[in-house]
Amino acid sequence: MTVNNNTLKHYYKQGFAKQVKDANRCYYCGCEATDTDYCPPLEHAELVLEFSENADFISVPACYECYAMLHNERVLTLAERVDKLKTKLAGKYAKALKVYHMWHEAELDEMSPEFQHSIAAGMSLGGEAASRLAFVPFILSSEDASEIKPAAKDCFIVNEQEFTSFDDALSYCFDTFGVQKSRFYDLLVKECAGDFDKALSQYQHRYSAPKVLDVGKEKIKAFAKQHKQNSDFVARATERLMKQDAKLDIDAALAKLYREYIAR
Repeated sequence: MTVNNNTLKHYYKQGFAKQVKDANRCYYCGCEATDTDYCPPLEHAELVLEFSENADFISVPACYECYAMLHNERVLTLAERVDKLKTKLAGKYAKALKVYHMWHEAELDEMSPEFQHSIAAGMSLGGEAASRLAFVPFILSSEDASEIKPAAKDCFIVNEQEFTSFDDALSYCFDTFGVQKSRFYDLLVKECAGDFDKALSQYQHRYSAPKVLDVGKEKIKAFAKQHKQNSDFVARATERLMKQDAKLDIDAALAKLYREYIAR
């Protein structure tokens, strides 16, 4: 027999902000709260209870957008709902977030009026989305005086250095490693799920390798000309030597080729 929502609501603790400064704020993103999000959603509560699934059974204040994104999601714990919401927000505002992270206000004056308007609008929307994504849920109290503390704020690791904000970590990558902003951002967000070290490794593999190969080709060409050898032969021989000994770089392989095959 189906249980109505009013009956199911009795299974939930009502969560509210412990501190006055957080009153009327969305638990998930910090915007003005207009709705109540139930964890797990009321639509799934009956089956969750019937099968004794692990769930938090708490209601929290939410803004309209966060409520709309989550109220049908079968996500049963509050921490998982926070993660789910952040993922959905990041996906919805992906383009605006990229504009926000790629451009700076100081660059707007150099643009045409039309482009300036478009970029400024994207930066504004992206900045708001970034702020909501960075928001840390507040401490909740309930009728029984129990408290629910949110998980620790995310930190971002880049090359063994720890950053407390995504923006700071991203700027560090731009300034320190000289990566092309748009390429690196797409790798980081779309393919590496925000893992900075993985994105740096992928970037170097994908975009730095051609430069290394070009340098190698020039060295092979110069070596062949200097020693009056066929450049195709030098390239094949060098490749074979480097495969035989992984410690050899292009210079060491050419030196070995000269010493063991040409100078004899």
